[in-house]
Amino acid sequence: MSDLNRLSTENRSAYSLATVRDEPTSRTSLLGSSQGTESYGATEPSRPSSRRILMNATLKMAVIFILSTAFLGGTLWLALPQLDEEDRPHLKIPKSFPELQALNTLLKKYRDIYPYRIVVCYVTTYLFLQAFSLPGSMYLSILGGAVWGVPRALPLACTCVATGGTLCYLISAALGPALLTMPKFKAKFDVWSEKIRAQKDNIISFLIVLRIAPFPPHWVVNVLCPHLGIGVVPFWISTWLGIFGVTVIHTTIGGSLDDMTSPADFHLISWKNFFLLSGVVIGVMIPVGLRYYFRRELADVAEVEAEAELLEEDEDEDANGDRILAQGSRAVNGKKAKQAQLIMLSDDEEELYSDEDTDEDIILEAGPALVVKPDDKVPSGSNSNTSASSQQDLLS
Repeated sequence: MSDLNRLSTENRSAYSLATVRDEPTSRTSLLGSSQGTESYGATEPSRPSSRRILMNATLKMAVIFILSTAFLGGTLWLALPQLDEEDRPHLKIPKSFPELQALNTLLKKYRDIYPYRIVVCYVTTYLFLQAFSLPGSMYLSILGGAVWGVPRALPLACTCVATGGTLCYLISAALGPALLTMPKFKAKFDVWSEKIRAQKDNIISFLIVLRIAPFPPHWVVNVLCPHLGIGVVPFWISTWLGIFGVTVIHTTIGGSLDDMTSPADFHLISWKNFFLLSGVVIGVMIPVGLRYYFRRELADVAEVEAEAELLEEDEDEDANGDRILAQGSRAVNGKKAKQAQLIMLSDDEEELYSDEDTDEDIILEAGPALVVKPDDKVPSGSNSNTSASSQQDLLS
């Protein structure tokens, strides 16, 4: 009786699953077995909708933007020097040529008195614009060339663009997966993912060319890169080098900003700028071309090095006194290959030393068969002598 109770206790769950069937009703619809598998009171957790995911990402983005704006305002409030009343209206991000000239005059006025404060305010503003892909970066590069000159403004502007783009990269890495729920963004992601995989060996050169090309926009590259398997270091280096040519043009324009009277004097589209950007593209593509050109030569060198290593191993074995006369075939596809014979044997010897049928008994020589006929006339008392004599004949 105790064994029966124990078995019923152990198989209680199996018994319940096998016998109890809850018919799906309006009150137990979630527990219904419409899929043909027993759930036994367990249901799969519901997945959040794409709208809810986008809403959460939007709220987080709004919080990040508000905190970044507060940080920018606090930095400018602490770092900026005390301005005159007539200069305060000119302190804003330039969006037109007159505003750019007014801000240039303002920064040059306080540049020699507060040099480090001006640099801190310039860098903070540049990073803020790049992190959130806001317009005005071109004017800040031109302004840097006007305030500090091309030699100092060029590396400063490139560093600000690369670092600000990296901040956008990190924001997209944290909140960007929500964009994958949108079909349009997912389609663009798939297209660019295939292009990135095709250029995996030349990823830095490929990203540099993307920065120089007018399409796609820089903010698209910043948002897509973290989701395409591109690391932070290659991203930063490619951004710095890719923006170098355009920044040279912007800072050069800023060097002659005081002599300009209208935006037409910028001359952004000119043969000089065209040849400059073309030279940058050619310089970037030279390593890629050399790699493709010398790929076959590098493969040949690798084969020669492999053969040299094998020769060195043979020489080391000869020096140790062990020498391999012949080598059998190697294993193919992880299976042991049949070992080649080092000594040639004749057919009779192969049959003698073959490994086949090793478990069977081998008869070396067979004698004449013994036939024992029963003799009814022999008395029963002499059976023991007859059996003894037959054993002696067998032994002899």
